[in-house]
Amino acid sequence: MTRPLALVTGVGPGTGSAIVRRLSAGGYDVAMLARKRERLETFEREIANAKAFPCDVTDEAQLDAALGAVRQQLGEPSVLVHNAVGGAWGSFLEIDPKVLGANFQVNTMALLHLARRLAPAMVQAGKGAIVATGNTSALRGRANFAGFAPTKAAQRILAEAMAPSWGPRACTWPTS
Repeated sequence: MTRPLALVTGVGPGTGSAIVRRLSAGGYDVAMLARKRERLETFEREIANAKAFPCDVTDEAQLDAALGAVRQQLGEPSVLVHNAVGGAWGSFLEIDPKVLGANFQVNTMALLHLARRLAPAMVQAGKGAIVATGNTSALRGRANFAGFAPTKAAQRILAEAMAPSWGPRACTWPTS
């Protein structure tokens, strides 16, 4: 029996690597996506069943190349954990609108691009999961979170909008 494959974005020294370690310990092979090749290669050496795929998830060409390499080397992911995050702190008067736009690309648009590329195979297989990591900024804005909270809220709303389109209604889920 082969191990299922999970794909995790935003693999860094905190939440991302903790997710990879937990998935690996739980019986998954893990494709790790992040921008920093050296860090990914370190995790690849440290974590069993984890493979590095350097990629900027906001660049669709890089994303497609990384997903192609994942599929060729490891197979089709049955789990996606979108943990990549962009943030900037300051009031709405202080933040650079271009930075907010860049954070939207990481937090929200990358989730959309990944889900559109991975969900069809999950639906066809009749199983799969898409998870977006978040925090309380997805639920409320706070002072000095103008460059971050709106993008996490948009990410949460996107995930909620995706669920009925491809979840249990679109798939026949195993009962055992």
